[in-house]
Amino acid sequence: MNDLPPHPAAEAALAARTVGELVAELTADLATGLAARLDLSAVDGMALDAGELRTAASREAERLGVASARQEHVLLGCLRVVDPGLLAEARTRLQERRAELAHADYLAVRPIARADATRPPVTILLAGIPGTGKSTLAEELAWRLRAPVFSMDWQLGALTPFGALRDDNALPLAELNLTASVARQLQLGLDVVIDATGHRREARDRWREVTESAGGRFVGAECVCSDEQRQRARVEGRARGIPGWPQTVTWEHVVRMRGLWESWDEPHLVLDSATRPPEENVRQVLAAVDRPSATGE
Repeated sequence: MNDLPPHPAAEAALAARTVGELVAELTADLATGLAARLDLSAVDGMALDAGELRTAASREAERLGVASARQEHVLLGCLRVVDPGLLAEARTRLQERRAELAHADYLAVRPIARADATRPPVTILLAGIPGTGKSTLAEELAWRLRAPVFSMDWQLGALTPFGALRDDNALPLAELNLTASVARQLQLGLDVVIDATGHRREARDRWREVTESAGGRFVGAECVCSDEQRQRARVEGRARGIPGWPQTVTWEHVVRMRGLWESWDEPHLVLDSATRPPEENVRQVLAAVDRPSATGE
């Protein structure tokens, strides 16, 4: 298999004799941002073979479906050679950095002025681990507000048949797709509901930022279920009917997602589906939508 041609900006990094020299030659935002997210201290002084590095960088570029090896692929190729144990993390960090850079474009989206607008559009984020009732609330709110619901699982299901999803890109790709969908609806002056796990603080902050930059208001709601037995029964007994996506998840997956949940320190609603009926939680969200000073603003 022949190596892909390197991008001209990658030549200096490919000529580096050590990992430290390679990192010093990185100038592209994507590559420097990736390097900053990794602890490379243990491999900083390790020697590099030019031919081996070039081939490894080529393989990383091929994996991502691009025609030339760029600086970020050289860095991944370097780790492929000197520390394969760090490669999976580096691939994930690259996709996170890519989504971060793309996010800036959506912050530039501005609303289309309408003289007949009665209030700013609202983004409602219903976040929570599986089985907490967020999709049920999202469907009811969508009907009440006549607003679209953008579900992370539905978007992932649509991408599955194309083989576009990998372990390193599924979450950043899904989050960015949601950002794009939200930005466009807000630009049109329409309310929007996000149905997503939302376990990462950074993702929640980005959806708030996009909402506010597009002239909208953000209402965040954390969906919980204080009755673990009821939550488990929901998860194990449901069949969601999402094309291309599993009918449900395992309880082990739910436990893992609970461990990944990052605290939500900003003011937001907390909706417990074990202690309140869905209609009461819906009323609480609608009250927040109608009152600019309500929790979530």
